[in-house]
Amino acid sequence: MDWELFIGATITAFLFIVSGLLWRRFPPKKINHFYGYRSRRSMANQEIWDHANTLGPKMFVYLGIILLVIGIISYSMYPNASPIISLFAMLIGIGAGMYWCETQLDKQFDKQGNPKKNP
Repeated sequence: MDWELFIGATITAFLFIVSGLLWRRFPPKKINHFYGYRSRRSMANQEIWDHANTLGPKMFVYLGIILLVIGIISYSMYPNASPIISLFAMLIGIGAGMYWCETQLDKQFDKQGNPKKNP
């Protein structure tokens, strides 16, 4: 087993899982530009910020689990290409996760940042 390739294929998965669990345990309390799920929409007000930062850790943990599975499968099938496959999976996963978070915010809040009556 070539450990460098295996680690390259799975390390980001573990980082996503650990950072998601830490983020859930220690969510950012106030809107800031350094820590938390940051988008124009999520930083509109404190209520949206709080909701977005309950979604973000879930996204990171789920993405980490998916990346771990992809890393293990890609390593078992294509060991030399597995780090690249994992990298592309991560990029696609981050984009999909951001889309999911923004969609969830759209369901909960209107364009002015007020909670919707029937989310």
